[in-house]
Amino acid sequence: MNSLTLRTAIALAFLGLSGPTVCLAHLSSEPGVFEVREEKVKLPHRELNLTYVKPVAPKPHGFLILFATGDAGWLGASNSVFERMAELGYYAVAYNSREALKPAKKSGKKLTMSEVGEDLRTVIEQAKHELALPEETPTILSGVSRGASMAVLVAGDKKLQPLLAGAIAVALTRESDYLVAPENAATMTGIKLDEKGGVLTYPAIERLGPLPIAVIQAEGDKYVPAPEARELFGPDTPTRRLYAVKASNHGFRGGQDELLRDVDDALSWIASLPPPESKTPE
Repeated sequence: MNSLTLRTAIALAFLGLSGPTVCLAHLSSEPGVFEVREEKVKLPHRELNLTYVKPVAPKPHGFLILFATGDAGWLGASNSVFERMAELGYYAVAYNSREALKPAKKSGKKLTMSEVGEDLRTVIEQAKHELALPEETPTILSGVSRGASMAVLVAGDKKLQPLLAGAIAVALTRESDYLVAPENAATMTGIKLDEKGGVLTYPAIERLGPLPIAVIQAEGDKYVPAPEARELFGPDTPTRRLYAVKASNHGFRGGQDELLRDVDDALSWIASLPPPESKTPE
């Protein structure tokens, strides 16, 4: 158990709380490794509490990671994956998906894909300013579960793609349930809907064009098990990788060490590819 997970468990035990509705854990600065600070930022369509991570010894690749948690907030796999990214020496900005979607859930008004894209462009710009990064620093979109669907769907935004280096989706669900499908969805490449009108995530990967993406899925995931994810994802290519983790559920029970090794590998793989400016847009 890593230090952040241990602190979470102690807090839950002290309060007598458990389950995915509790969002107590958060990343703290680790002296000599990374510094953490938080800020509430007004975006075009909502406000978000952002967490910034500044490494003491940054990775030489010069990336910014934008990370979104799953619906359980800062617990479980979201907690572990983000802490790992910070420990590896990446600049990062993160938000809690559970918190971010509260206004939409309360009002019943879902966000559009373009609205989410506009908000995250602002998040990226704000993070580069706060972390003193050059404007040309490429961003890797990443997230767990609901945050993973964000990474896939937003990475297909052609207005945002020039800012991106790739995407990493952990525990990717089959569809997104918080977005309004575009009015012209029937004519858009890679946009397919389920029977309830939700935007399907795996077909949307086509919209990324040459932008690299890694999907990390548990074999025992109750939403999309790794074998089924492979069928939906297709074979690996020079810009597509799927990692199957020997874990028993959506939260990677029994396979967290393997999950974190795959996160390491996915980040190194994206870093090894040609920079975004050398790629021809779709």
